[in-house]
Amino acid sequence: MSNRIDPSASSDGLERLAIGIGLPIPCHVLLLEDNGMDADLVREHLLMIDGHDFDISRVDTRQSYIDAITEGGPYDLILSDFDLPDFDGMSALAIARDRLPRVPFIFVSGMLGEENAIEALKKGATDYVVKLRMERLQVVVRRALVEARDRNELADKRKALAESEARLRFALEAGRLGSWELTLATGRLHVSAICAANLGLPDPSAIATYDMLLDRVHPDDREYQRTMVQQAVSTGSALDMEYRTIWPDGSVHWVQVRGRGVYDRDGIPTGLAGVSLNITARKKTEERQLLLLEELNHRVKNTLAMVQSIAKQTLRATQSAEAFPDAFQSRLRALAQAHDLLTRRQWQGASLSEIAALTLEPHVDAGRVRVGGPPVTLATGVAVSLHLAFHELATNAAKYGALSDESGRIDLEWEITRDATAGRSNGGHIGAGISEPDQGALILRWRESGGPPVVPPTRRGFGSRLIERGLAHELEGDVALAFDPAGVRCRLVIPLSPRVSPQ
Repeated sequence: MSNRIDPSASSDGLERLAIGIGLPIPCHVLLLEDNGMDADLVREHLLMIDGHDFDISRVDTRQSYIDAITEGGPYDLILSDFDLPDFDGMSALAIARDRLPRVPFIFVSGMLGEENAIEALKKGATDYVVKLRMERLQVVVRRALVEARDRNELADKRKALAESEARLRFALEAGRLGSWELTLATGRLHVSAICAANLGLPDPSAIATYDMLLDRVHPDDREYQRTMVQQAVSTGSALDMEYRTIWPDGSVHWVQVRGRGVYDRDGIPTGLAGVSLNITARKKTEERQLLLLEELNHRVKNTLAMVQSIAKQTLRATQSAEAFPDAFQSRLRALAQAHDLLTRRQWQGASLSEIAALTLEPHVDAGRVRVGGPPVTLATGVAVSLHLAFHELATNAAKYGALSDESGRIDLEWEITRDATAGRSNGGHIGAGISEPDQGALILRWRESGGPPVVPPTRRGFGSRLIERGLAHELEGDVALAFDPAGVRCRLVIPLSPRVSPQ
């Protein structure tokens, strides 16, 4: 097995590898010395230091020194003469401290003088060795390398810790997570700015204690919060809870808190630490989803009930079993059209103009139907009922009425009135919603003309019952359907309400 060390490895990596397997520690030295004999003397003393494998690069001018520091290395040690022909040692020290601040710098000089040594140490030199006492170089270099290695390891650990803390802060901020730490003995609570913001507070000092935090918890959730904290401390289990908080403006918000206990060497709990997250938006979304699910369940039941009613009424009104599928499917398509429109509008209702156009648009484009009236917004149930009613009227007109003859036409108009008596029809009634004079009503008029003479039916079919009974009940209004020889007439009076409102 070879003991050769990969020269491409970093200096710190080589040191750790060499120490781990008992090999000499590689040490790259930059020697600034213009005297060849003195350079050889330094080299010999370095080679006497056990446990190190020195690789010495010698320079003797200012420019070569600068080039070596700029382009060479990495260096583990710099040794420099104090007095050079075109350079002085203090300038060399200044360059090294600026560019290689972590590399030990030792003067090896023939100049005596305590003042020089003190000045050099003040400027950042690691040590000062006089050439007349060269045996001291071994001790100084060994100590300098050990201290540098310790300092570098400590600096690397501090850097790694700082980077780790920075990554943690970034992750917490990116995830909108607030950090907190509770000291059990004192009840002191240290929180981050995000943690305070999760409680609607701009300053973390506003919740400096656990009691101050409890004051911000919703009264109905305080006992739960306190119990969960005590359980985490006593059992050592993870803390994971959601509770409501009251912000300074009185609004209620939700927060999720996770954490774990902190223990001393004897296993005694000393505190808790963890993170918090504002989950108000998630809670509102969950509530909205629950409401939507309940609304969907309600709509499905209503739709199935309507389909069942349509099936029964169609079967009852159809003269033959062969005619039932076409009639039934036509009404189902009308119901599906209404649902498609409401789905596009996210079930927030529809306008009366949209409902009318949904059924009559082909005939409007052909100039056979005229539709007009002020803007009116309809709730979902009203929109579906009116669409089915328009579908029945249009189907009857296409089979027997105005739309069955090229000269026939239909006028569908509506208006808003504040006169409570305007909606009364002969023999009809005003729905409960128009009992107050100032409430007003929506009045719709369907008039056919130009078609073949109308013969009143001998019995009421599905369409007539849907309009006269179902529509009146659904809309709490008044419906008058007349089979006039000149054309079918239909008049609907619907009380204004949140379900039927002018735009």
